[in-house]
Amino acid sequence: MADSNLQLDTLEAKGLIRLAAFNPELEYLFRHALVQDTAYESLLKQERRSLHRLVGDALEELYPERHADLAAVLAMHFEQAGDTERAVTYLMAAARFAYERNAVVEAFDLYGRAAAMLPEKSDDEDQATLRRRVEIAIGQAKSGFAFQNRTEAISLLEVSIADAERLGDPRLIAEAYLYSALMRQMEGERVDTSPALKHSLDRITEAATELNDPQIAALPRSIIGLTQVFAGEMREGVAALEEAAPMLEATRDFVGSSFALMSIGVGYARLGEFAKADAAVEHAKKVAEGGDIIARLDTLIGASMVAVQHGDLEAAVPLATQCTTMAEDAGATACVVASNLVLGESLYRQGQFGGAKIALDRSNEVAEVTNQRMFRPSLVAYRQSVAAAMGDLNLRGRTFEQALDEANEMGDRWAEATIHWRRAVAEEGKDIRDSALLQSDFETADREFADMGARPSLARVERDWGHALVAEGQREAGEAKYQSALKLFDEMGLTREAAEVREELASLS
Repeated sequence: MADSNLQLDTLEAKGLIRLAAFNPELEYLFRHALVQDTAYESLLKQERRSLHRLVGDALEELYPERHADLAAVLAMHFEQAGDTERAVTYLMAAARFAYERNAVVEAFDLYGRAAAMLPEKSDDEDQATLRRRVEIAIGQAKSGFAFQNRTEAISLLEVSIADAERLGDPRLIAEAYLYSALMRQMEGERVDTSPALKHSLDRITEAATELNDPQIAALPRSIIGLTQVFAGEMREGVAALEEAAPMLEATRDFVGSSFALMSIGVGYARLGEFAKADAAVEHAKKVAEGGDIIARLDTLIGASMVAVQHGDLEAAVPLATQCTTMAEDAGATACVVASNLVLGESLYRQGQFGGAKIALDRSNEVAEVTNQRMFRPSLVAYRQSVAAAMGDLNLRGRTFEQALDEANEMGDRWAEATIHWRRAVAEEGKDIRDSALLQSDFETADREFADMGARPSLARVERDWGHALVAEGQREAGEAKYQSALKLFDEMGLTREAAEVREELASLS
């Protein structure tokens, strides 16, 4: 003991270490990280392994109630000790701990480290290792949902689905198929045209029946409802989500009740039922408070989308701007794309074309790099519209025609109608316009939005169509469209836009 004290005194006198604490035990710290690194590197490899194992064992024994928050530290010590079994266990625990605290990028990386430490896959590996493979793959899909490349993620999930089926665990089967279904939906797949998506939803339903779990049973209906709301079948989608949402109240997954409620709000707003939309969004905000950063982001984006439909652009712009910052900070690429799209649309409708271009270009850039296919048709519509408003008639990238083809392929009626509408407005702004195309596009957009029951968009199309008809010299037909738009604005209580139409009608008189 005397020799140890003498050695410590010598090291302290030379300025290599300093006394940190007397109680509850004598504790010294290195004065500089380089000194610590040099001391560590001087140890033999076997000595290092032994020390890491001793530290890991001590932490396990001394702090049994803190294994979750110490999981990353424990994983590091057991990894350095060569104890792969315990290192993987704690890496997975650390990933779950990070995810629960909204550190989704950290969680994704920790799951990746755990996957890298598993032995090479074999046909005869034990069930415990196989289970870990599936749990890690699902963890990566869950934590990386907002920024992972979906094509690659779907391929990895297909492997984990096969492994889950081999294990025969219905809960793992349901969870693996769930994230596969969500990603396929985000890629624009639809149940009526994608056998793989339909199979995923069918297997989730079968697993829910086997488990007698109503929350899992609600997932397929909620996934279909989400697709319907955003693809233009708002009535059907809202009905599906309202049925599923109570069953999902206790979950914190992507299709938990906060996201379902937000989507209900968007659906009602697109129908022009704003009291119901506002109530759904407020409920979603309260539910999202207990969720992760993505749940809160999704709800805020939903609130900004509702504000856009309501014509409250002064509220939509700061909300969407806040979302863009939060999404960039979180590395949530899907949210970066969505929030910048909403911001770009809002600024465009305010006539702030420069700001709209910046937001839409950022949305398009991330969508292209990460293959966010479901956003592309609408992005084309607004980027082309902004370019036309700024006098750029040769914007590089996808054209209106290509966007229509993609929207049609995905069965996205909302995007199709929006593209026809925006192309008609862009055509009107040209010095030499194609009047037949302009009228055809307005007619198609008008018919499609009317068929969807999308009253706010229908009213805005008819106002723009009225303006185009008057400009074409068809004053009587133009006034009729203005009157139709005015009636809709009055019915929905959109007083500012109603007043603007009245002013336009008065100017004609």
